[in-house]
Amino acid sequence: MKEKLNVGILYLGLHNQLVKKFGVNSEISRKEFNIKIAKHGQIPHNLREMVMKEMEDKNLIERINRDTIKILPLDIDIEKDCTKLYEIAGLFRD
Repeated sequence: MKEKLNVGILYLGLHNQLVKKFGVNSEISRKEFNIKIAKHGQIPHNLREMVMKEMEDKNLIERINRDTIKILPLDIDIEKDCTKLYEIAGLFRD
């Protein structure tokens, strides 16, 4: 059975940017998170809460409290595992 990617590539990109800037398991403020997602995908202000919720549902972040977010580790590195991502998407074949 073919492996499936449960996280969208844009969410992986955003998570990668958060890891680069703050590090895995880092706790950041909600303000820092909102600034990063605004720059990453030009997400309108009224949809940022939805992005946060979706990233939490996909186990990319964890809300510690209302104003603190923890960046969770991920088993795929989009910079090093490009071939794996292409295979999962069905764009690369041996």
